[in-house]
Order: sequence, then C-alpha cells, then structure tokens
Amino acid sequence: MKQTHPLWPVAIIAVVSLAGMIAGLAGDGWEDLAAALGLTASVAPIAWALRRGGPIRR
Repeated sequence: MKQTHPLWPVAIIAVVSLAGMIAGLAGDGWEDLAAALGLTASVAPIAWALRRGGPIRR
C-alpha cells in the first residue's frame, strides 16, 4: 500500500486559503463570499483539532 505524503492536507488548505485571498481582492459580491469560505478553510481544521482534544500524535 502506497503511503501519501503527510503534508498533502496542509498543501490543500494553503491552496484553498490562497484562492480565498485572491477572490477577496478580485471584487465585491460573490467574491467576498468565496473569500470568506476560502479563509474559513484554514481555521476550520484548527478548531476541529482543538475541539477533538486528546494527545498530540507524532
């Protein structure tokens, strides 16, 4: 079984956040909604991990 690189989730979050920042700078209206959703994608995993609690796995 092939193991994926551990930074793939971080890379995906970074790309979505970058797209959100660019959308926020691009205009008003639906771009603001896209920016809010894109930037929330970077905070949601942190909130999920804090809510989940437990020991840190290494």
